[in-house]
Amino acid sequence: MWFKNLRIYRFTKDIDLTPDTLEIALHQQDFTPCTNMDFSRYGWVPPLGKDSEQYTHSCGGYTMICARKQEKILPPAAINEMVEEKVIDFEAAQARSVYRNEKRTIKEDVIHTLLPRALTRSYLVYAYFDQKNKLLIIDSASSNKAEEFMDHLRATLGSLPVVPLKCHGDAANVMTHWLQDKSPDNFELDNECELQNPRESKNIVRCKNQELESAEIMSHLKAGKRVIQLALIWRDAIRFVFADDFSIKRLRFEDIIQEQAEDDNNDRATQFDQDFAVMTLQIHEFIKELLEEFGGLEKSD
Repeated sequence: MWFKNLRIYRFTKDIDLTPDTLEIALHQQDFTPCTNMDFSRYGWVPPLGKDSEQYTHSCGGYTMICARKQEKILPPAAINEMVEEKVIDFEAAQARSVYRNEKRTIKEDVIHTLLPRALTRSYLVYAYFDQKNKLLIIDSASSNKAEEFMDHLRATLGSLPVVPLKCHGDAANVMTHWLQDKSPDNFELDNECELQNPRESKNIVRCKNQELESAEIMSHLKAGKRVIQLALIWRDAIRFVFADDFSIKRLRFEDIIQEQAEDDNNDRATQFDQDFAVMTLQIHEFIKELLEEFGGLEKSD
């Protein structure tokens, strides 16, 4: 349950979003598996899984929710092979070449033939609301998956007035300063970064398992490259990779943090609650100090 990525959004206005109203709304749009002719299905499931029937999990002013997406697996190579076979049969029967529109129709027929027999795969997306600080935090490394999650949440709630978290100043300039001069208090450089030439976006240097204060890295910075991703350690508690769009990837809570949540009774629901309480407290403090290094939140118009 420990989040591995953070995509942070802030509410631009207050909305009536209590755990009770959220529970009712999510229950009405719960997940149902794909039927024979569905390409995919998206819906809400209990964060605790089969151990619970509750679509929300609240603790300390934070409310977790979870979405599930199921989709059919249709390998393009298999589809193309069947299409080509049918095209050959068609051309032999009609004694002419198949037209483009006819080939498109053949492909659609093939897909609909394969759909009922296709295997499925699923994935879960977790998120939680921080009501006090008016934030929505999604565990997703993919911006597309985060947007899909919010699209479905917006459809479920009727509205979702959120925008990506932004801070004052240029994040790339700030991270470049950290790497050139000194990382801020409570943050320590790790061993990974990504550098980009601002005049040529495809000119990127990726460094892993490398001393970031080395002469090689400094030479890239002197040549004008800027830091667009930087691996950091916060208070010896959280390792993460911070990007210039303020997304946080490969989040890892050190053992000393996870041990705070350990429960000896081996009850899954209790352990989930403990993990959630410790995780949200740590993320709150972590985000707060990270924001301070950027001068706080950027004000909306």
